[in-house]
Amino acid sequence: MKKRLIYSLFLLFTLFTLGSTLTILYIYRTTFSLRTLIALHRVEIIRQNLVISAQTVQTHLYTIGTPYDTGVDEIVKNVIHLDNSVHICLGCHHTPQMTARLTEINQLAENYKDALSNLITTTASPGRIEKLRMTAIGIGTMLLDKSREMALIANNKLNDETLDVMQQIGNSRIILLVTLLLSFCIALVIAVTMTRQITAPVNALVGATRHIKSGELGYVIPFKGKGEFGELIDSFNDMSLTLKDSNGKILRYLHNLSNLYSITITFHSVSSLTDILKELSEGVRNLTESEQSGILLRDEGGEFFSHMYPACGITEENAKAMKISSRLMEELYHSSMRRPLILNDDLQGSPTAAMDTQLGVRNAMFVWVGHKGKPMGVMRVANKKTGDFTEEDARLMAILGNSFFVALENVRLWESLRLQMKELKDTQEQLVQAAKFAAIGELASNVAHEINNPLTSILGYAELMREDEDINNIRRDLDIIEKESLRARDIVNSLLEFSRKKPLKVGLVDINKVLESVIELIGVQTKDSRITIAADWGNIPPIKGDEDQLKQVFLNLASNAVFAMGKSGTLGVRTFVSGDFANIQISDTGKGIPEEIMGRIFEPFFTTKNEKGTGLGLPISYKIVQSHNGFFDVESELGSGSRFTVKLPLGDKTVKVLPVSITPSGSGVPM
Repeated sequence: MKKRLIYSLFLLFTLFTLGSTLTILYIYRTTFSLRTLIALHRVEIIRQNLVISAQTVQTHLYTIGTPYDTGVDEIVKNVIHLDNSVHICLGCHHTPQMTARLTEINQLAENYKDALSNLITTTASPGRIEKLRMTAIGIGTMLLDKSREMALIANNKLNDETLDVMQQIGNSRIILLVTLLLSFCIALVIAVTMTRQITAPVNALVGATRHIKSGELGYVIPFKGKGEFGELIDSFNDMSLTLKDSNGKILRYLHNLSNLYSITITFHSVSSLTDILKELSEGVRNLTESEQSGILLRDEGGEFFSHMYPACGITEENAKAMKISSRLMEELYHSSMRRPLILNDDLQGSPTAAMDTQLGVRNAMFVWVGHKGKPMGVMRVANKKTGDFTEEDARLMAILGNSFFVALENVRLWESLRLQMKELKDTQEQLVQAAKFAAIGELASNVAHEINNPLTSILGYAELMREDEDINNIRRDLDIIEKESLRARDIVNSLLEFSRKKPLKVGLVDINKVLESVIELIGVQTKDSRITIAADWGNIPPIKGDEDQLKQVFLNLASNAVFAMGKSGTLGVRTFVSGDFANIQISDTGKGIPEEIMGRIFEPFFTTKNEKGTGLGLPISYKIVQSHNGFFDVESELGSGSRFTVKLPLGDKTVKVLPVSITPSGSGVPM
C-alpha cells in the first residue's frame, strides 16, 4: 500500500510537471513571438512614416508655385524624416528579399534627395525648374510605389506572424486546460482507488472488532489484502485466534481451579480417611480427565508404599496388590529432584510397571506428596482420555497433594483430639461429681451451722423449762423457743426458694408503680427512724417480666439499704432509660461495703447481719434479675454508702435465662 501510494502520487506529480513544463514552453514561445510581433509593428510604423513623409513631399512638390505652396522648409523637414525612416528600416533585421527592397528604396531616396536638392537650389529658367520638379516627382512616385509595395509585403508578413502568435496562445490554453483536466481526473481516480483500498480493510477491521466485542473470540476477517493492510489483517486474525486460545485456556484453568477449590473444601469437611481418599481419587480423575487415579501412602512400618482404596479405575484387589518398597520410592524421589514423573510414551520408569500391563496403562503420571524433605506418598493417574499428561496437570495435582496432606494431618489430629476430648470429658465428669459432693458438703455445713444456732437455743431453753417451775419463766422460754423455731423455718424456706426453679409469670410490668409499692412497705420500717426517701421517676415504658419476683428484688435491695443506714440517712430510688435498658438505682448513705467482702455479697449464706439475716436475699435477687436477662452494677465507698443498679432490657425481647455478668463501677467488684 505504501509503494502504491508513492507510485500514484509520483505519477500524478510527473503528469502535472509535464503539463506545466509544456505550458511554460508554449508560453515562452508565445512571449517571444509577441516580442517579435511588437518589433514588427514598430518597424511597420517606421515604414508608414516613410510612406507618409514621401507622400507629404510629393504633395508639396505638386503645390510649388500654387497658392497652396507651403515653402521649401516644409519639404526639407519631410525629406529629413524620409531619410531617417529609410536608415532606421535598413538598421533592422529583415529577410534577404526585404533587405534588397530596402536597399533599392534607400537608393531611390538618395536620388530623391539629390533631385530635390537640385530643384531647391537651381536658379535656371522655369522650364528647367519644371523639368527638375517633374524629375523629382517621378523619383518620388517610384519611391512611394516601392515603399507601398514593401509595406504591403511587411503587412502580410505581420498578419501571418500575428495569426501564428494567436494560434500559439490558443494551443497554450488548450494544453493547460487538458493538463489540469487530466491531472484532476487522474487524481480523482487515484483518490477513489486509494480510498477504497484503505477503507475496505479498515471497515473489515471495525466489523471484526464488533464481533470480538460481542464475545465471538476467534473471528477471522475474510478480507484478503496486500501490503501493509494485508499484514495488519493477518496480524489481527492471529490475535483473534490467540485470544480465543488464551480465553479457552483461562476458562479451563478457572474450571480446574473451581474443581480444585471444591475438592479442597471437601477435604476439610470430612473427618475420615476413607472419605478423603474417595474425594481425592474422584477429584484427580476429574481434573486430569483420566481413567485411573489414586494414591500410594507410606505404611506405618515405613517399609512399603501401598496403594490406598477407595480409588478410581482399579479394583480393591488390584489396589492391595500394588506395593512398592520405600527404598525404591525414595531413590525415585531424589533422582527426579522431587519433580513429577510424566510418562506419556515410555512406561519403563514407572514405579508400578508390574501392574501397568495388567491394568492396560497407556500413559501415566506420578506426583509426589512430601513432608520435610521425605516422600510420604505419591499420587498416581493413568490413561488420560484426550492427549498426554502436561505440566499443568502436574501443577494442579501438586496443589491437590498439599491439600490432601493437610487434610490427612487434620484427620489424624482430629482423631487424637477426639480421644483427648473423651479423656477430658471423663475427667471433667469426675471433677463435676467431686465439685457436687464438695458443694453438697459445704451446703450441708452451712445449713447445719445456720440451723444449729436456733436448735441449740431451743434445746437449751427446753432443759431450763424442765427445771423451772415458775410459769412466767416457762412462758418466756416458750416464746424464745417459738421465735427460734420460726427462724429455723425461715432458713429452710429461703433455702428451698433459692434451690428450686420457680417459673416466671411474664407480663407487662410498670417499674415505677412496683417501686412505689416497695416504698410504701419500706416506709413502715422507717417510720420510727430519721431515714428519708428520695424518689426520682424516669419515663420508663412497660417491660416484660414477673412483677412479684421483681418486687421481691427491689424490696430486698431497699431492706438492705435501710439496714446499712441504721437510724438515719437517705434512701435514694431512681429510674431512667440508658440505651436498650431500664435502670433502677437503689442507693443508701450508710457505711459502705468493705473491699474485702465486695466479691462475696452474692454468695449464698454470706451475710453481715449476723443472726438477723439468712445470707440468701442477694443471691435470690441475683438469680431473678438473671432470669430476666438483666444484670447488676454495684458501687460502694466506705463512709459514703452504696448504690445498686438493676439493668433490665426494654422492648419485646424474649425473656430467657442467660449467663449475666455484673458490671461494677467506682469501687464495685464484678460478680
